[in-house]
Amino acid sequence: MGLYDDDKNAVTSGDVLDVIYWQTKFASLKLDAALKGRQPEYAVRGIIPSVVNGCEDVLKTYPNHGDVKKWMDNARAIEKKIDPNAAPGDFTAAFGPWKDFSYESGWRFYHLAGMAAAAGDWAWAHSYASDAVTHLGRALDRMAAWPAEVQTWITNAKREMEALQTEAATKK
Repeated sequence: MGLYDDDKNAVTSGDVLDVIYWQTKFASLKLDAALKGRQPEYAVRGIIPSVVNGCEDVLKTYPNHGDVKKWMDNARAIEKKIDPNAAPGDFTAAFGPWKDFSYESGWRFYHLAGMAAAAGDWAWAHSYASDAVTHLGRALDRMAAWPAEVQTWITNAKREMEALQTEAATKK
């Protein structure tokens, strides 16, 4: 039992400043996008462990987080529906950004940087913003065939993180 565990037990919903939380949220959104895009069952099956294992890890820290519990329940329900003999198949081209590590990392660090800045933790805000700039820059190089709204988000997010990186450097 830690000194501040009661604070973490009180968290029942909403975003938290936790790397595993953001990795898991992305995996849950990725799973939803895969279903919406009717991606091959075999490929969808590969997302399930990221969601379930991530949820289990987050719930060790935030045991009452209802959103995380819903993500895990959803992933387990989908897992039960997937044909265990589904033919091997990768995601379709339309799923491009969701299977790109730089997009995922940039997205994750973007949100962590914003939360760290809001909390006044400028050292972490600077670190996360710097990582976001790096990964979003890499995603920029690969996004030509991605949906326009994703391209716009990446471009704007990178600019925003560059500004935060500069601001945080003066405050840390």
